[in-house]
Parts: sequence; C-alpha cells; structure tokens
Amino acid sequence: MNTHQERAILSLDTALEEQFRRRAQLLLEKLPELAVPEWDRSRRHVFLAIGRLGLGKDKDWALESLAQVCKDPGGESMFVRHGLADCLYRFGGLMGEGLTGDIKAYLTAKDHYRMEGGTENHKIMHAAAGILAAQRWPDWELAAEIRERCVSYLEQYFSRVVRYGQGEFDSTTYSVFYLTALASLYDFAEDPKLAKQAGMMMDWYLANTTGDWQNGRFTGAHSRDYHPTNEEGAAEGGIASSWLYFGGRTPDLSLGEPHYSSILALSGYRVPDALAAAAQERDESFLHRETHDLVAREDRAHDGHQTHQAESGGAKGYGYISRRGVRKLSWVTPGYTLGSMWDGRQGDIVWSGQMRRWSLMWDGEANRSAFFFTHPFPDFGHETEDYVGKWLGSSPYEQVLQHNGALVALYNIPPGESYQYGPRQPFPSDRDPYIDGFLDPSAVLVSEEKDGWLFAHGGTVMFAFKTLKPWIWTEAAGEKRLRSPGLRNALLVVTAEPDRFIREPASDSESAQAHLELVRFCKQVLEETDIQADLGADQPEVAFTVPGGDRLFIRYDGARQVNGEDVDYEGWPLLHNRHLHSELGSGIMECKPGFGGIRWDYNAWEISVPGAVPKGAES
Repeated sequence: MNTHQERAILSLDTALEEQFRRRAQLLLEKLPELAVPEWDRSRRHVFLAIGRLGLGKDKDWALESLAQVCKDPGGESMFVRHGLADCLYRFGGLMGEGLTGDIKAYLTAKDHYRMEGGTENHKIMHAAAGILAAQRWPDWELAAEIRERCVSYLEQYFSRVVRYGQGEFDSTTYSVFYLTALASLYDFAEDPKLAKQAGMMMDWYLANTTGDWQNGRFTGAHSRDYHPTNEEGAAEGGIASSWLYFGGRTPDLSLGEPHYSSILALSGYRVPDALAAAAQERDESFLHRETHDLVAREDRAHDGHQTHQAESGGAKGYGYISRRGVRKLSWVTPGYTLGSMWDGRQGDIVWSGQMRRWSLMWDGEANRSAFFFTHPFPDFGHETEDYVGKWLGSSPYEQVLQHNGALVALYNIPPGESYQYGPRQPFPSDRDPYIDGFLDPSAVLVSEEKDGWLFAHGGTVMFAFKTLKPWIWTEAAGEKRLRSPGLRNALLVVTAEPDRFIREPASDSESAQAHLELVRFCKQVLEETDIQADLGADQPEVAFTVPGGDRLFIRYDGARQVNGEDVDYEGWPLLHNRHLHSELGSGIMECKPGFGGIRWDYNAWEISVPGAVPKGAES
C-alpha cells in the first residue's frame, strides 16, 4: 500500500473535496492577473508557470518563462530551485530536452544544498529541491552526498518541530513554504517513508493553524508578519495557503503572493476532515495554546545562540525568536480572536523586527478589522527603514499578560540603550518614546471615548482600551493613529461578544442597536474594572481587575499572575484547544473525542483512527 492509499482513511468527504477543488481552480485562474515586479520576476515566473501548466493554458509562455529563469535565476536561489524541481517532476513530459537540460544544469551546477545558515523556510526548500534533484539524477557525482545531507536535516528538523515547535512559527507570509516544500516531497519522493513523513508534517503545520484561522484571517501572534494591517485584503503567502485548505472569506488573489500556492492547488495532498473542521468550527468560544522556539536540552540552539535553560520539561529556548522560547495564547470566539505570546524577559528577544506579539482581529467586512498597540521598533535597524509607517515588529521592551478576552501590555523603554538583536544592527531604544495603536475608524460601527477609555463596536466584537499615560489621535506616516507618549506605560484591553449585551426589544437600526450594546458594555467596564499600577518602580507593575472579577497582575521581568496564581508557562502544551492536543516533547498529536479521534504518532510515523475503515476496504 503506498503513502496516498494509507491516507485514504483521512481523505476529505465529497463536499469538502469539492470546496477545495473550487478554491484551487479559482486560485489558478486568478494568477495571470498578478503583477510581476522586476525585483521578483524569477520567483514569480516559476510559480506562475506551474499554475498555467496546471490549467493547461499558455504552455509556450510558461516554458519560455522557465527557460529565462534558468538563464537569470536572480538571488533568491532556494525559491527558484524548489520551484524548478517541482515543475520538472510535475510537468517534465511537456518539456523538451533543451529546457530539461537547462533545469538540470542549474540544479546540479554546484553544491547548492547546504543546510548551514539561512532561515527555516530557506532550509526546507533547499532540502526538498536537493532530494528531488538527487533522486532525478542518481548518477550525479554529488547525488548521494546531497540526498543524505538533506534527509538528515529534515529528520532532525521534523523531530524538533513536532516536539518543541517552530522558530519561524505561524507567519502570514512564510508558512506557505513549509507546505509547498513538503507537498513536493509528498507527491514525488520515491522513498515511501519520506513521502509519508511529508504528508504527516503538512498535517502538523495545518493543525497549528487551525486556532489562528478565522473566516479568511490569520489572527493572534506571529513570528514573521509583514502585513499586520493587510489593508487591501491581499492573498499573502500564508493567507492564500490557509484559505486554500480552510476556506473562509476569499482574499484578493490579484494581490500579494498567491502564486506560491499553485503547487498546493495541484498537489495530491488533502487536509484531513477533522483539521478543516477545527479551522472552520466557531460556534462557541475556546482557548488555543501553542509552544514554539524550544529544543531538547541536549540539542544545539539556533545558530549557536546562548540560551536560558527552562526549569522543567526537558527543553530549553531554541533562540530563533527568543532565548526562552515562546508560548502563545488565543481567545477564539465566533466573531473575533484576541491572541498574544509570552517570550521571556528583556534581553531574551533575538528577532522582534517582524514579530507580532499580540493583536485583536475580528470578522468584519473591512479588511483592516484589527487593533493592536506597539512601541515602534525596526527590523534591520537601518537609518532609512520605514518601520513606523509599516507597523512592522514588536518592541523588545513590551511584555504582555492575557487571560481569555482581556490583556495587559506593559512597556519599559530604557533611555539610551543600544539594543543588539540577532543579526540586526544596534538600535537606540528611545528613538521613538511612545507607543502607537492601530485602529481604523472605518472598521468599527460606533465608538465612544469616556474617562480615558475608548470603546468600539466592530460588529462581531466590542472592545475597550485605556493607556495609563494619556493617548491622542494623531497623524503619522500619512494615516490616523493612536499615540501615547512616554517611556513607561501600560495598555489595558477588554473584549466582549456583542450578543451578551442584546436586550429586548432590539432596535430596527443596526447602528442604533450597536450603540445600545456599546452603552451597556461601556457601563460594565467602567463599573467593574479596577486598575492598580506603579510605573515608577524599578520593575513597573500593573494589577487589572476585569469585568467578572478576574484579576491580572504583571510585573516587568517578573511575575505574571491570574487571580493570584502564577501562569505556568513552563507547563504549556505544544498544542491545545477544544479540537486538538499535543503534549510538549511527546511527538504525539491527537484530535479530541468528538472531533475525529485521529492520532498522529511522530515517533513511529503512523496515523491511526480507532474504528475507521479505509475507503475501498469495506468489500
């Protein structure tokens, strides 16, 4: 029985399969509308060619584009190599000897497939391309060496990720490349074990996305997020691939980077029913937790970064994003998600320039249905970098505590520090002595300001925030934004589902009804919250009692407590929500009873479904 037959036990039912096929067809048909900027010509042409050949259209254009890419592949080698390798296997029968020879010459010209340095997405693409090249031309003098190196890397990488999480986790851009590299191996690896591993790893990545996906939006906290506002609703890499598998509001497939998902649209891989349901089912609220950026105590940290040892669990910080690792928490409701991460103490952050530490996103019609604050901090640290205007990154001087739908963010920006973070340039800590908030007034139905709070109704969420230093509306980088000056500050956030505040008789007018609901929410927040803070202490601290009586306490570089109990970040699971569970370090992931009962064993590389019978085996 081959790998694809073994997965028949997990195959989509007829309705879900048809929905996937429709989305895949739409994606492929829309790709010709995508612009091809000169700086990205080679990468786009490879994946646009895959899409066109998959549609059976524009064959001459596609083959000529591939030939030109072989002559001038540009600097992004791993993207091009992986794309060319996949295309050769997928459409080699349409290529003449000349183009096949050009691709071979490029893929085997020298030993490209080194696993040292580079980001995680670079390495997995290199590994997939190297394995497929070595498999295609076994008489190539480097074939055996490269295959062994690439397979060895993947085995170590898979083992770490399914036990301790990713470094480059939940990226709205880069998550697509893990799926595409694995899809190529799933479709074309001749080693049945490797093909099976590829399919199970795709399951793992998509399982981690289920709690972040909300009707077409990638919510919560992320390691690399270039598009925190995504004002155009563009189909960025990770957004397009997640939409392809999970559905929801269709992104604008003429914008962004949907072309990378052409491989996924054509692949034989299908996401299991249970995972699709976990991403789509939002009939009640639940907590979603993840752990990332850890490694076993005895293993090497990322690129040799010095790490702090975790006190329990047999793990330590991997140091891709933080030297202490990352624990994520999302409060997922039918209409919105509030998500955040714990990433250690000041000085632990390695790479914050593309990180989104927390956000509130709701299921609104406006693309910019999002709210967050941040102390502006650059990615590279260059003098001319437009980090304020692009809302990129999260400051290493921000720490947060979240409990369900409430959050405290605490800021302690030191004067005159030059922060050296990872491979980036040192940057003055206090160049921007303020925190900025993103809130597009057009994304809310009604809003009200009272007693230092701003209350907003987004249709599917109501939320309130207050900064302990006064905030104002201001103009910066050509747009309206919230700003609260000061090196020490705190932000308090409360969220609620509007349905809880409906009273009979309801108003016939949507705006009037929203206003009545917001008035009731405002009254509750003002009457039931209490704030105790000391921003002048050596370690600033805030105690925040939220509606309902829960008390959140955070001390900068110190305790984080809910109702007097320390939050046990060291005891965080690898993955846990109402649908799925994986214990840290176990290598086992399971769907909970009532949600499919699937068990992924990444130690034995086996999938089991108690009581299930593979399709076609009944007779």
